[in-house]
Amino acid sequence: MHYTARQADWRQGWILVMAGFLPVMAIIALSPTLPTLLAHFRDVGNPQLMVPLLITAPSACIALFAPAAGAVVDRFGRRKLMLWAMAVYGIGGFIPFFIDNFWAVVAGRVVIGLGEAAVLTIVNTLLADYFEEKACHRWLMIQGVTGSVLGSVTIACSGFLAAKGWQWPFAVYGIAFPILLASIFYLFEPQPRGRPQQGAAAPASSPFPYLVALGVCGVTVLLSTIYYVQVIHFSVLLKELGVLDPQSIGLAMAIPSLGVPIGAVLFKLTTRFGVRSQIALVFAGYCVGLAGIGLAPDYKVALAFAFVQQLANGIIVPALIAFAQSRFSFEHRGRGMGWWASAFFAAQFVSPAVVNVVRSLFGGLQPAFVVFGVVAGIGAAVTVLMRGRAAAPAVSARI
Repeated sequence: MHYTARQADWRQGWILVMAGFLPVMAIIALSPTLPTLLAHFRDVGNPQLMVPLLITAPSACIALFAPAAGAVVDRFGRRKLMLWAMAVYGIGGFIPFFIDNFWAVVAGRVVIGLGEAAVLTIVNTLLADYFEEKACHRWLMIQGVTGSVLGSVTIACSGFLAAKGWQWPFAVYGIAFPILLASIFYLFEPQPRGRPQQGAAAPASSPFPYLVALGVCGVTVLLSTIYYVQVIHFSVLLKELGVLDPQSIGLAMAIPSLGVPIGAVLFKLTTRFGVRSQIALVFAGYCVGLAGIGLAPDYKVALAFAFVQQLANGIIVPALIAFAQSRFSFEHRGRGMGWWASAFFAAQFVSPAVVNVVRSLFGGLQPAFVVFGVVAGIGAAVTVLMRGRAAAPAVSARI
């Protein structure tokens, strides 16, 4: 008798989509409140350095602890750790709402980061565990579109709540608890596909493929470093191009961001060409977008090329997740996705330093954008060549 695994449906899909937004929300929910936090904690030593750490601390935790979370997932299972991680996330998010102490807020941010490291790793692992490749890609697209919309809503809500007081934006983290409740009822522990017949000997456990993991991390760090160039520095570049009013800068940055959900749809439409083609497409989008921004004579031209960049931004995350998922078997997928999450968020810290080095070497921020555009163009060419070489043996084998 063959083992029949439980089939996931739209309930599990939407729970994972919403849970996958929690790590993103931990960062963007506080971004509009930075001036309010700086004013409230002005007596903290070196507040210009210390207060922004409240925003970035969860990302540092993901970079540091996601691989360990992945190892635990592969060893002890997905569902139980997912439930604990969301509970930790919600508790860590709510701590600052009740305690008016800077170091207590820092502790809460570290706690929420530990929850994030596990949630992000398990969500991407379960998507591949629950769904066949085609359905998984569809949910990755939905995750990209939904995340873009929820991101805009969260930023708007955080700004509104910040007007009530510095602690109120932390209330948005309470969304973790209804997601946790739904997870308790509907998430289940997945089983490997193609499980052998009952009574048959189980295959010996294979060692973790470290070389594959290093390759995944290398591609992820490179693409993510380029991804954060525009995300972090575009507002400064707009100011250099003459957009001086903060409200105008915010509006100008919002216009190209419409390309992100469109890019998520493009990810789904291009899945039939394979993940390597999608990564080549991302590189090409960054080449055109970043080089165009760097050569733009005014902010209007820069905005047009920023839209191309944002199209690529809509493709990159689901494409990288799909790439990483495809490289690991069920028994190693948790650890593999932990390595991927660590690499993606480590790039958030690497990118600004790399941009500053390139900026000083080439004499300004716009020339730095051009340099990264050229690097992306080289990445596109190399990816296409590697895809061609991989396809050649397959064609020869068929002949």
